Amino acid sequence: MRQLPAKVTVLGVACAWLLALGGCGGSGDDAASPLDNALGYLPEDAPLVAAIDTDVEGDQYEAIGKIVDKFPFRDAVRDAVRELVEDEGGDYEDIKPVLGNQFVVGASDTRALTGGSRDEDFVGALQAKSQEKLEEAVKADKSKADGEKNGAKLYKDDDGDAFAIKEDVLIVAGSKRLLEKALEQREADDRLTEDAFDKATEELPKDALLRVSGDLRELLTSDPETKEARRVKWVDALRTFGATVSFEDDEANVDFRLRTDSDELTEKDLPLAAGSQSPSIVDRAGEIAASVRDPTQIVDFAERAAQAIDPSGFGDYAQAKRTIEKQLDLSIENDLLDQLEGDLAVTLRVDGKFGARSKVKDPGRFDKTLAKLGKVLPDVAKSATGGSVGYAKPKRGGDFYALATADGDSVVYGVVDGVFVLANDPRTAGQLSTADTKMVPGAAGSVVVNADAAQLVQQLLGQLGGSGLAGAVVTGPLGDLTGSMSAETSGLTGNFTLNFK
Repeated sequence: MRQLPAKVTVLGVACAWLLALGGCGGSGDDAASPLDNALGYLPEDAPLVAAIDTDVEGDQYEAIGKIVDKFPFRDAVRDAVRELVEDEGGDYEDIKPVLGNQFVVGASDTRALTGGSRDEDFVGALQAKSQEKLEEAVKADKSKADGEKNGAKLYKDDDGDAFAIKEDVLIVAGSKRLLEKALEQREADDRLTEDAFDKATEELPKDALLRVSGDLRELLTSDPETKEARRVKWVDALRTFGATVSFEDDEANVDFRLRTDSDELTEKDLPLAAGSQSPSIVDRAGEIAASVRDPTQIVDFAERAAQAIDPSGFGDYAQAKRTIEKQLDLSIENDLLDQLEGDLAVTLRVDGKFGARSKVKDPGRFDKTLAKLGKVLPDVAKSATGGSVGYAKPKRGGDFYALATADGDSVVYGVVDGVFVLANDPRTAGQLSTADTKMVPGAAGSVVVNADAAQLVQQLLGQLGGSGLAGAVVTGPLGDLTGSMSAETSGLTGNFTLNFK
């Protein structure tokens, strides 16, 4: 059934956006437990479940409306959504009385997500605010009755797609077989409940516009292609994930959490350094700034992962590493990686220019290591790029070594005032060596990101040939984009926030 599910999902949410934008209105009393009711049509071990809030009188849609009001194209957004609704055969008056509760959609089997089945293995359910209006919408859709099952009336449309109405609940599925299975599941003891869904998304915003939960362990173990990845201790310890999208008056937030079995892990097994302490960034106008605390943790994790996934390939890498160390009389761990002290700050521009910097423990020793590496880096770069690579030592009074390919790509690196700098632009390298660093407000964890969203979008529009004035008008309300991730043996947590002026 395509028309009616579209009204409940795409059209229903679209109309809810229109309500938030002032396009239409609606109200209604909440049902006793509409979310629990809708979730019950899925099994408790459903590998992926999403709940979308359609309460247009709630805080989420109020916040969305205030954010959209900041932009000059508010009416254009409303008209575009209205056109989408009409193109799908929807009608505002049909949709309004049905909205208000959370629409639930989920995969009933891991095969729907891992390629072992068709995309029909999804079930959706919504407890309507008005049973009468829901029945009227079914009649307007001119779908044909197709029997009964577990107290529900079954229907199919002209394309043979199936759906059901059970009192004030609409249930949609990709096939009649799956629809009947969902109706049976609603009366089973192992149905999905609101308590279980809340537990899977705990520590994330409960009043979010969108909440998603999933069973990572089931997804990984059911997919043969992940067999090698599960040899990595941290990957094998993954259990569930939760994610939310939420809005406040002046910001949009994406939060997520990957849960792991802490009994199987130590902090050394994590992909990121443990703890909530955040690193400092280099804040440069018009650039994306990122920073990592203790970058050696990522390197160590990558090596352990490579060794677990591809022991033979890792053996070749380790042998090549030992050969270089013997040839140059140095230790890559002790003389290079372990010399990096504190945070690794990175900046990235829209045009591809980038730079990175980190303090070093012993600048003199580190500089000698760089000089030794100059004997092999051109060959390593040649092997990676497939072309000839030029190499230049620092000029008299200079600080930077340089590698350059025949087509003009280059990288410069060196130690300046106790700071190691690497960049693909000499000017950026020089500026980074003396740049100040700062903390990102509200960030927590070993990885942070910060950028001026308005400047980034304006640069992208400029590269696409857009007008600078038009870009400034469109992007005016955009503020900072910030993000951070923190790791513990119990899981990986992250947040990304876009502020609006």
